[in-house]
Amino acid sequence: MPIVIIEFYDSGVRICDGINILADSVSCALIEADKTILVGERAALQAHLRPRENSTLFWSQLSENSETKHAISNAEIALRHLEHIWNSANCSDQDAILVTPVSLEKHDLGLLLGICKKLSINVTGIVCNATLAMQQPGDNCKAVFLDLLQQQLVITEIIQNEAGISLNQPSHILDYGLHDFNASCANYIARKFISETRFDPLHSANDEQQFYDKLPLWLVSLAKNDSIECKLNTGDKHFVIKIQNEALQIANKKKFEEIAAYLNVLFKNHNNIAIFCSSACKQVFGLKEFLANLPGCAMIQLDKISIAGHALRCSAEIISGEQIHFVNSLSWCANYTSTALDFNPGKLSNLASIPTHILINGHAYSLQKSIFIANSDVTTEPRIMLDESQDSICKIVANSLSVEIHALGAQPMMLNKNRIEKISTAKIGDVLIVESCEMDCLFIKVIDNET
Repeated sequence: MPIVIIEFYDSGVRICDGINILADSVSCALIEADKTILVGERAALQAHLRPRENSTLFWSQLSENSETKHAISNAEIALRHLEHIWNSANCSDQDAILVTPVSLEKHDLGLLLGICKKLSINVTGIVCNATLAMQQPGDNCKAVFLDLLQQQLVITEIIQNEAGISLNQPSHILDYGLHDFNASCANYIARKFISETRFDPLHSANDEQQFYDKLPLWLVSLAKNDSIECKLNTGDKHFVIKIQNEALQIANKKKFEEIAAYLNVLFKNHNNIAIFCSSACKQVFGLKEFLANLPGCAMIQLDKISIAGHALRCSAEIISGEQIHFVNSLSWCANYTSTALDFNPGKLSNLASIPTHILINGHAYSLQKSIFIANSDVTTEPRIMLDESQDSICKIVANSLSVEIHALGAQPMMLNKNRIEKISTAKIGDVLIVESCEMDCLFIKVIDNET
């Protein structure tokens, strides 16, 4: 009998035949009454209009009751959601393999099987999604799977050997997820609307719903452009602001750096770390770019079909005997070849030495934005600017991964007594000497900086 893959990725459920996505629905439900439940995208269109009747966490909290005003179990909501997806996929005559997040507990898996049985879905096997992330061995590297859930980020180390892969459990869980990342971006944009137009897009339910309907489109567009215009309408009034890509990157900068710091601790300064990211990670603005540039790492972004496709290829191993088994280790596919990964230069541990500020004449200037040092016509003290001018001496470019000093013109500059010819990289404690300004600039790190 043909097999389909049902992937439960916490913020949604996807049904796939290994080649095509047959159905995909967000985890959102509107409980209008005990027996009247609207699910999926139709419910999401009213999520902010009727928040007390809205539920999104039913797949991650199957054994609990919903937090809506209606007394109904999350398992019942999940059943209605899966029923809607299963019917829309039109594959009732096919067996199913379930792909689940590593965070689901044993009793959750039991409830999930019960839901499938009630819907007459013939489940033949269950496999953890982290087991399917790495499809070929990687040479001389450590591997990790990052799974972004609605309220958590799950980090699972993948152990590889000659026979295949297994998971180093328990996984490590950071207490923020898709909701938190998107909320940071939403709050930044909302504050900009308020400061520039005096319009609060989160003040009324209708405006909030419009705002969150447009937010994913804004983030996708901004990921491809240096800046975009964000437009909102209320009544006959129209409000427009411009958002800069570089500025919005800062919204989740601290959380991104916590992920990098945790990976560094997990692998104890090991070089060559392969980071496999679930398809949900693509929903977070800036996360892919941050991980792709981590020193000593290679980032592999899985698409929506990757996990399901590999599950189908491994179906003979996942389906073993008449009983349903939970699989969290797999053999390499026949005739496998090693994957040649392109690891970034440097070490992940170097992140701890990256400065956040430059100290000039007793004042600490933040490196969250590029700054320029220029000569002054009046005094020997330099001018510190955010834009380049004709008399700029150097440009200090910073991001989460490095701080670079770019020499502009022929003015002599020294970094730790070494002349900067074109570009030098600064670490905490380094001293930049600009001879024409008769000053020393010290690179420092300010802990818990929020500015």
